[in-house]
Parts: sequence; structure tokens; C-alpha cells
Amino acid sequence: MKFYLKWINPIVALVILAICCWVYFGGYFISLDGSETPFTKGKHLLDAGDEGFQMYFFAKGLFCSSMLFLFGEFLKKYLNKETTKDVSNN
Repeated sequence: MKFYLKWINPIVALVILAICCWVYFGGYFISLDGSETPFTKGKHLLDAGDEGFQMYFFAKGLFCSSMLFLFGEFLKKYLNKETTKDVSNN
């Protein structure tokens, strides 16, 4: 469990953040169908068009990755406190 909380949990949080940021920023810079992107047209990132769907995933990524990381840190400290309390009672 300690290995998961120390290494895997932060990596998963960063991957979630990266995927949700890619949904928001990726369509602005790269076009998969070969058409012009909002970046090449000179549009601002926030004025690039219909941003409701992409903005939702960006906000969701920020929230979910931060909560996953913070809950993992809380759980790591809680388990460490329980382990030290258990050792001191014996």
C-alpha cells in the first residue's frame, strides 16, 4: 500500500491531469483532419469556439487529479500514524 501511495497514486493523478488538459488544449494546437487549427487562424485560446465540452474536461481533470493526490497524501499520513501508534502500544 505504501508503494502505491508513494509512486502509483501521484503518477495516476498526473496522467488524469495530462489527459484532461490534452482534451482542452490539444484541439487548439493540432487538427487531426488536416484543417486549420484555431492557433493557425490567430484566435485566442478562450475565443477558439465552442469550449463547453473541452472546458468541462479541463475543470474535471483539475479537480479529480488534485483530489486523488490529496486523498492519497492524507491516507499515507493516516496509515503512517496508525503504524507508529500500533508499534508504540506493543
